[in-house]
Amino acid sequence: MTQSTATQTKWIRKSFIGETKLPLVYEPSEEKELVDLTKWIQKNQKEWREDLETHGAILFRGFPVHEATDFQSILFATEEKKLGEFYLGTSPRDQVVKHVFTASELPPHYPIMQHAEMSFLDNPPKLLFFYAEKASETGGETPLTDLRDIYKDINPKIKEKIENHGIRYRRRYDGPSQKARFSLWKTKRWDEMFGTTNLEEVKKISKQNRFQLDWFGKDSLTITNEQSGFRVHPEAKTIAWHNHSQTFHYQAAVSEVWKIFKKQKTIRSLGVALLLTLLTTIKRIAGSESHDVHVTYGNGEEISANEMKSISDVFWKHLVAIPWQTGDVLIIDNLSVSHGRLPFTGPRRILVGWSD
Repeated sequence: MTQSTATQTKWIRKSFIGETKLPLVYEPSEEKELVDLTKWIQKNQKEWREDLETHGAILFRGFPVHEATDFQSILFATEEKKLGEFYLGTSPRDQVVKHVFTASELPPHYPIMQHAEMSFLDNPPKLLFFYAEKASETGGETPLTDLRDIYKDINPKIKEKIENHGIRYRRRYDGPSQKARFSLWKTKRWDEMFGTTNLEEVKKISKQNRFQLDWFGKDSLTITNEQSGFRVHPEAKTIAWHNHSQTFHYQAAVSEVWKIFKKQKTIRSLGVALLLTLLTTIKRIAGSESHDVHVTYGNGEEISANEMKSISDVFWKHLVAIPWQTGDVLIIDNLSVSHGRLPFTGPRRILVGWSD
């Protein structure tokens, strides 16, 4: 590690990994108990929050964090007023303790593209918390990208379209009657996402989030909503690229897996890239109406494959992938920095929490 920075606490050392400025790493300079860390977080709110606002992500490494309840005690120490208990996203997750969930349960060979958590909502999470309960043998990094840099570097023509029209999302879900539905990406059913089968409650939650609901079939549901595509940070007043285009676009995964193949150069990554290229071709032929998730500009204009590749290229230009170490805790400013997941082998368990 290099480039140490000053800190008010002698036993916490701050540095960066290699040449990157993302994330800022906090490490103990001497052996400490978990309670020492939680007390420090409570008492030094101004210091670590200023670091988080500047750098976008802080990695706590080398502290005695051994299980989900340890991780949750760090969440409590931040004194965030509203820790997450309800997940309106698309990926399958399991609740471990009250404010701690598993990260996406998508298959290990499938990449998760860069995204700001729940950017398709009016009020996405403010902070994200990740904990490496078990780091994988190979791969499995949670890469980060500074969305403020993406906003500055994105193709001006794409930026202009989003400024003028925003982004429109469409998500399609099966209902509770489809207990054994096969899905390559394990898309949740709508009752799993909303946490209820009560239609009045579903309508209430949807109204709060400006979701348009369209029912079809026996009990299947399509959700449509729009967002600006960019967000201004409430404290720093910086502007960031903040949308799910690079996650929901049918072409995004193909761009991702070929870049991963170039990075990993493994037979498995080549096989995944070839398979997804084939599946994407089938998707393109079938048309956008067949896609479980879809994204366009706010006026309905399709985001072209070339535009999507351009967006993906900018993300990979700025992407930082730091391998996890078991016990790591990562705090991300969700309005400034995106995250994803690279494919992995071996057992891996990453837990997540957030504050609204």
